[in-house]
Amino acid sequence: MKIFKQAAVRVLQEAKTPLHIKEITRRAIKAGYLVTDGKTPEATMNALLIVDVNKNGEKSIFEKVAPSTFKLKHTYVLKAETGKFKFDSSDVKLKRTWSISKNISTKQKGDIAESRIAELLILYGSESLSCYKPISDDDGIDIIAKKKKSVKSINLQVKSRYSDGLPSVFTATVKASTLVDHKKMAIIFCLFDTQDGDLADYLWFVPADEFILKANRLKSGSLLSFVAGPNKKESNKWDKYMIEKKDLANKILEIMQSY
Repeated sequence: MKIFKQAAVRVLQEAKTPLHIKEITRRAIKAGYLVTDGKTPEATMNALLIVDVNKNGEKSIFEKVAPSTFKLKHTYVLKAETGKFKFDSSDVKLKRTWSISKNISTKQKGDIAESRIAELLILYGSESLSCYKPISDDDGIDIIAKKKKSVKSINLQVKSRYSDGLPSVFTATVKASTLVDHKKMAIIFCLFDTQDGDLADYLWFVPADEFILKANRLKSGSLLSFVAGPNKKESNKWDKYMIEKKDLANKILEIMQSY
């Protein structure tokens, strides 16, 4: 996805003013800086810039100045070797499309997403994590992640959505009765891109106590609503919870340090 950020830098350098993500993407495509067959390039662009800002903080070359609006930090200077960005053809999606099996059930989809999350936790942590699946999911716990050689653990509920390409909005509901108001429980909201055959590069990791506080309540409070997406204004309160999927394990370890 590097080509998206490279294109954004080029557009913002030329504009010399903050631009909404729709305008950044439109100018990038029109100028030929970005070539993609993706169905939602604006969503991908915005997600990547938000993740860059959240992950790199002051070191990010981007600054979010309004909902879905970014500028370049004045400290950033384009390298002068060529004055151009090299086009990375690996970022362009192939025109061929794939369809997942029509016989796959909702439970099977959920199990696949949960398995991918467990793989991320095992592979990418700065310290080792073990993952366990409860025999019963009556309590709304999909994965128990435990720090090795420690009694510390966290209960995870995984909410996944399958989509042909990345959608511009992600919606989900969580039963209030399945949540415990404590940092030892968290919800992971993730997108599965059926064209890539994998989870999207970004996801949302929200500790349960913060989710309970911020989520909209439906059906007299029995359901808690999550609405997020790179192009939706109402998703702004969830922006800080959006992380790169490979940072998930370390985010969980960071939470564990707090209790």
